[in-house]
Amino acid sequence: MTAKLINFFLRATICFCLLPAIVNGQSKYAGEPFSIGVGARGLGMGSAFHTLATGPEALYWNPAGLSRTGSAGRPNGLAFMHSERFGGEVSYNFVGYTHRLEKRETPFTVGLGLIHLGVGSIPVTSVPDPARPPGDDNRPVIERYVSKNDYAVVAGLGRKLGERHHVGANIKLLHQRYLDVTATGFGFDLGAVFAAEIKGVPLLWSVSARDVTTSFLAFSTGKREYIKPWISAGVATAEGFAVPGGRVRGAFELSIPVESRRKNYRSDSRYLMSLVHLGAEYSLYERMFLRAGLDENNPSFGAGFSLRALVADYAWAGHRDLEQTHRVSMGYSF
Repeated sequence: MTAKLINFFLRATICFCLLPAIVNGQSKYAGEPFSIGVGARGLGMGSAFHTLATGPEALYWNPAGLSRTGSAGRPNGLAFMHSERFGGEVSYNFVGYTHRLEKRETPFTVGLGLIHLGVGSIPVTSVPDPARPPGDDNRPVIERYVSKNDYAVVAGLGRKLGERHHVGANIKLLHQRYLDVTATGFGFDLGAVFAAEIKGVPLLWSVSARDVTTSFLAFSTGKREYIKPWISAGVATAEGFAVPGGRVRGAFELSIPVESRRKNYRSDSRYLMSLVHLGAEYSLYERMFLRAGLDENNPSFGAGFSLRALVADYAWAGHRDLEQTHRVSMGYSF
């Protein structure tokens, strides 16, 4: 029965990903505010986190990870995140909650999260004489400063199938606001995580599809923008390898947009590397953590500590063209 369910899930994912081909007028970057990822652990590992994500952060990365959440006697989870990007110009925040329904033979886990991205201090300018073009005698002046805000409310459900397989889905409500223009839409994500060994090494395998049916944004101006799917697949060590003082875990993932972005890169090799995510984590007695990764050709590093039910993480990510990113997050289970 489990094999049939997994086979159905994979077939359905492929079918859903073919649907966007019939939709016209997509905007390549309409969904960028909602594609940054959440949590400092994932960023520190180069965003190679679709396979390993659990707790409220799985609402974004892979909803199948929701059913891998929690421990005995701690069915609830809370997560908070704050990030500043590009020299503090962009503020990015997340808060999420999960609850495992334990009074079932095959427990479900439900989750709810809010993502916010804000850009402040955007100058709005005008010229003293609108009838004439700007120039030395008609210089633009700043009228006021405004902000742009993007929100995503995400509700997800994860379920464990047997001892080795997890599936999940979520629905998200999207909202954008800038000046007097607003946009609202919704989308769906699907995901699965499987456990399978290779030569005695326990591994986790994942596949997930973000905006699987093509999400949309309907603007108050009458315009519509469509967000095409991203397909992610990856593998990670389930338990890691023993090293002095602790263990090392690794993760490798590919995240591929349904719509090709090849022309934005100078060569095929750069484009292919932009799809790759690599991450590693060293845990010292499961209390302190060091992380490193490669996220679309950009390096990332991170650190964290765990104190009973409380986890705190920090991550730094560089960028070849723009300024660095800092991110802090906290998680608590109860």
